[in-house]
Amino acid sequence: MEWAEQMGLIKRTFYVDEHATVPDDGAYTGRKFFETVDERPGISPNIAKYILPICIFASLQDMGLPLPPYDKEVVRLNMTPSMKAQYEALDGSQNEPPSGLFKWALEEKKRPDGTGRGAIGVWWSAIFNRPNAMFRAEQVIFNRRISGKGRFAKRVPEVVASVPAVHSGSLLPKEEWLLSTIKAQLAAGRKSIVYVRQTGERDIQEHLAEIFTKAGIRVEIMSPAIQPNKRIDWLKKNIGKFDVLITNPRLVEVGLNLTMLPTAIFYEIDPSFYTLYQAMKRVFRPFAPKPVQVYFAVYNDTAEATILDVMGEKFLSNQLLTGQEIGSALVPDDAGSVLQVAIYRTMNHVRTKQVTGLFGS
Repeated sequence: MEWAEQMGLIKRTFYVDEHATVPDDGAYTGRKFFETVDERPGISPNIAKYILPICIFASLQDMGLPLPPYDKEVVRLNMTPSMKAQYEALDGSQNEPPSGLFKWALEEKKRPDGTGRGAIGVWWSAIFNRPNAMFRAEQVIFNRRISGKGRFAKRVPEVVASVPAVHSGSLLPKEEWLLSTIKAQLAAGRKSIVYVRQTGERDIQEHLAEIFTKAGIRVEIMSPAIQPNKRIDWLKKNIGKFDVLITNPRLVEVGLNLTMLPTAIFYEIDPSFYTLYQAMKRVFRPFAPKPVQVYFAVYNDTAEATILDVMGEKFLSNQLLTGQEIGSALVPDDAGSVLQVAIYRTMNHVRTKQVTGLFGS
């Protein structure tokens, strides 16, 4: 902790009771204050004076190591008419006057008692996640804060929208594209890794696994239950048992070597540059035996497509900053700025130029 205090990053968090008067930092429990202190990933600029005199900065290309050919492709798909109708009705931000969840969120923001705080996040989460989960019916829940703050808040869940399944029993366009792509890769003797974002309470991994299984494709899901230091051993042990691996890209940030899976498909886009970049780099490694193919798949005119396009803009800006690539400019907490820009543009009908590719080799 002494090293982290001087050269690292420290996060201090304290919570305050709604009616508490806090004389100093801490979390008020009614009797005493507490403060949580956590070490965060990263280093302080103070360390530069020690490492700069003995460091050489080089990319993989500069090292002269054999790198595989690398190709990337952004795949933009159209939703079916029924999908598009449900999405637009649920969203409502592009209508004049606003309708759907967007209208509800704007009205909640105006509540003088502050109980509508978080409504914009509920709207965004719903439209961000819904297109890839339209195979099932869902309810949009708003956990309204009634009293208290932070961990002491009392919340009451409210159902603010309900939507039915679309094309139940048949493949949605992105699912059909994914299955077709996986089959083509297998025909070429290539195994694939499929990255998905919705792996928690909104898990869609089992649904995708079922699609592959029905098509006669062997599939495995790597879950967070496998400890980070044991994941590479798990992969080596099970690589002969599957043709497709499904996982959350955040589970491979720890530096796994995934050269046995030369095709990476981002079925869902994570709003963090750091996460996407690290997940892509797991398959693009020196001495990889096969060319690397990376796909980024989105539905047109959706929040996810906006996120991808905003990330494309940031990528170009960071290329100018670094002179080569974005890798050295990434930090684990970069998702916030991407989300803020995407939400602002969606709310204000600002069009974003479509990106054609992310992350040069």
